[in-house]
Amino acid sequence: MKRVRVTVRHNPDDPADDLQYAARVRQDLWANSPVEIDPDGPANGTPRDADGNAYFEFATDYFPEVERVLRDLGHTGRVKAEVLGDVTDSACLNCGNVLPQANTVCPNCNFRDIEPCPYCNQEIGRLAYLSVAGDIFRCPSCQRRVQFRFNDPLFDDEGHFRQPVVLVGPGEVPAHGV
Repeated sequence: MKRVRVTVRHNPDDPADDLQYAARVRQDLWANSPVEIDPDGPANGTPRDADGNAYFEFATDYFPEVERVLRDLGHTGRVKAEVLGDVTDSACLNCGNVLPQANTVCPNCNFRDIEPCPYCNQEIGRLAYLSVAGDIFRCPSCQRRVQFRFNDPLFDDEGHFRQPVVLVGPGEVPAHGV
């Protein structure tokens, strides 16, 4: 899969229009292509770049379809889509900011995705752990086995993810036949 960035050119006369236009483009992509992007999902934030342009990012195997939708629905005059590279990152579940796989806390909103390793206490992003079996992973820092489980309940009373989303505990693999 490829990480794609869709950038909406800044409207200096009406900055709020940038965000509304980005929402319309996101909706058009969701409704008119096989791109899996939830227009209302919590991981789909719309930050601004250094030039004030609104943008959003998502992963897809269908970049030609992204280009087709933008062209067919008349967005190419104001919108640019580009492939940033292969997917190696994840998005903050709170604000949608794209995070390198090593991040455990979003630098944008301070939302904690995962606890530190219980053995070495290192901050290790969820995607950096090595899969062993099921919910058992190996810490890339200390090489010990850990077990992932989601915070329960996963959502607070307002419908937001509880922090941290992933709890990390000691991992034990039962012996065969037990």
